[in-house]
Amino acid sequence: MIKKALLMDGKQFAKNKQIRAKRPSEYWLLFLKHHVISVKESWFHFYYLVFLIPVIIFLFIIFTEIGLQYIVPIIIGSFVLSLSVFSYFNIYRNNAYVPVSAYNELAKFIISIKGDVYRNLIGLRINAGVIESKKNAIYPKRLGLKYINGVKYKPFEIERFKANFTLKDGSVCVVSMHQIVLRVITTKRRSSGKTKTKMKRKHKFFYQLTLKLKKSDYKIISPNALLHLPGNDKLFEVVIKNDEDFCWVKIKTKKKLYKAESHMKYLSKIDDSIFTQMMKHLINNKIIENRGASQFIKKLN
Repeated sequence: MIKKALLMDGKQFAKNKQIRAKRPSEYWLLFLKHHVISVKESWFHFYYLVFLIPVIIFLFIIFTEIGLQYIVPIIIGSFVLSLSVFSYFNIYRNNAYVPVSAYNELAKFIISIKGDVYRNLIGLRINAGVIESKKNAIYPKRLGLKYINGVKYKPFEIERFKANFTLKDGSVCVVSMHQIVLRVITTKRRSSGKTKTKMKRKHKFFYQLTLKLKKSDYKIISPNALLHLPGNDKLFEVVIKNDEDFCWVKIKTKKKLYKAESHMKYLSKIDDSIFTQMMKHLINNKIIENRGASQFIKKLN
């Protein structure tokens, strides 16, 4: 049953790079392993074919003897043209930048929490599509970027995943990850009059964990006491909201990269998930305290 579902979902995911479903934890671990984490981006792109231009021109001249006396400058010129076209596509093409390490963080958290999930069912949506597309473009003002002469910003944002866990004690845990890619295009005019354009990309991962807790089962620090907690805003940002019966605890952090990760580092496979680290931060700083109902909280103590 699981193999059949994995095959069907895998084919659909390979086609549109998205999935939204409610499945057992073991299923999601297999799906992440086979269809997300272990999938490598193709090394070949169609614009690599531009380097065939000098070869085609060379063969044409040799066999037709047209322009044979100018073969050297023609080949050099065609190679320079091919290199220019290659550089343009390599810089300005829309990249996927699928964050393999982020999905690994999700998988590790599922392993740690699956024994406490009600009926072992997890609602999950995943988007492993291309981030640099028109539908994901956002205004630079949203990121607080101001106009600078000669600098152009092109930011893109996508929600990579969002998982919903209903725990056996009735609590709800939601984890998500948003990714932002920022293209920074700088144009400068040299003293010689020539214009030079450079582009670089910056990457940010935003991880968030939200807990909906029953006040009868948990003791929650007050929002005022939270403001005076030492080091609360250094690594993790915590926000607490209350109503009559429930309390919402939201904790988030971000990771800044100047180069997209092409593979997982060894340590990222064996250390705690970023979401487990968030839970431990809440527990160790007594932001939430278990009154005896949650086995998951006990395991993290």
